[in-house]
Amino acid sequence: MKKLFNTCLVACLSSSPFLANAEGLERVNIDPSFMFTEGSTAEIGFGNVSPSLPAVKGTGSAFTFQSGLDVATSFSVLTGSIKTEMGDNFDLGLFYTTQGNGVGLDYGTITGLEGNITIKADLEMPTLAAIGKYQINDAMSVFVGAKQTTVKSGATLKLGMDSNANLNPDVTSHWELSKKSGIGAIYGAAYEMPEIALRVVLTVEDDIDLNIAATAKGGLADTGTATASIGDAISLNFQTGIAEDTLLFGNIRRSSWADNQVKVPVLVAGLTQVSSFSDGDSYSLGIGRKINDDLSVSISGFYDGSSGGAISELAPTGSTKTLSVGGKYAIADNADLSIGGSYSQRGDALTGSYKASLTDSKVTVSYTHLTLPTKRIV
Repeated sequence: MKKLFNTCLVACLSSSPFLANAEGLERVNIDPSFMFTEGSTAEIGFGNVSPSLPAVKGTGSAFTFQSGLDVATSFSVLTGSIKTEMGDNFDLGLFYTTQGNGVGLDYGTITGLEGNITIKADLEMPTLAAIGKYQINDAMSVFVGAKQTTVKSGATLKLGMDSNANLNPDVTSHWELSKKSGIGAIYGAAYEMPEIALRVVLTVEDDIDLNIAATAKGGLADTGTATASIGDAISLNFQTGIAEDTLLFGNIRRSSWADNQVKVPVLVAGLTQVSSFSDGDSYSLGIGRKINDDLSVSISGFYDGSSGGAISELAPTGSTKTLSVGGKYAIADNADLSIGGSYSQRGDALTGSYKASLTDSKVTVSYTHLTLPTKRIV
């Protein structure tokens, strides 16, 4: 069973980084599983995320939307991790992703009673984490580290509001955000029973407050300081052998975003909240199967039922149901290739300010992952 524990793990989790993205600005979450591989390893992954979020005029809306509007934009993701043994009981790891948090939306031109309004958001926030893990005994370990989230230069928010933060036509008004980084803690503990491939990992991520220089570009925006706090989260990852060459795995995650909103400076109204994120819970469960010494496969389901009431224009998705498949193949003695994909169906949603109605929303993801251990994981 211990051999299954090692050879099946990456296949089972190959597409999981892109599942839990329904809350706030979340795109790719930190998965601490790379800290539990044997030996010193390097991993790199590339993914493509293709959302489709059709939007039309919703009930109670005073605005008209363009015909055939799809507000979402596709994006690519690069992830990488390195884990090094520093002694018999201590490991050091680094994790990086180009898309830890972010938003890419374009509502085009919205027509209101007094003219046209433009809503567009382009915000990418890479994440870097450094983690140290200490093995207390054969079963227990603890880890602690720090994660850094950075707002990339060139981020823009165009939200169509007047000097009192009312939703009035102001097409040219937008903000350009300067590069800014913030740091928060990440820590947790794990319990393992290798003889039955059991592992339970509890991870806590602190929130990060970002005060970002915002430069007004036209209209009635104001140059000043914008805020884009990253919510705290707690997650429980688990896996266990349930039969020879078969692994059950899953995740439970709680993300707190209700107190972590995006705010921008407006001439008269001052610092104005432009998001309406809510807290949320997500769940995933799957099965991995070792086919032979070289090939492992997996299938998993994910559910996020966090949506409730009117939602933010910056995160216009309802509850999420996702099906993922993954496979891992040993391409050489010291290299394993994993390929995964997922399809998500999003529930109907109505945005809070402009009353955009979103139905038949979906997201497809493809993901490739390469593991290069310094010694073979067996």
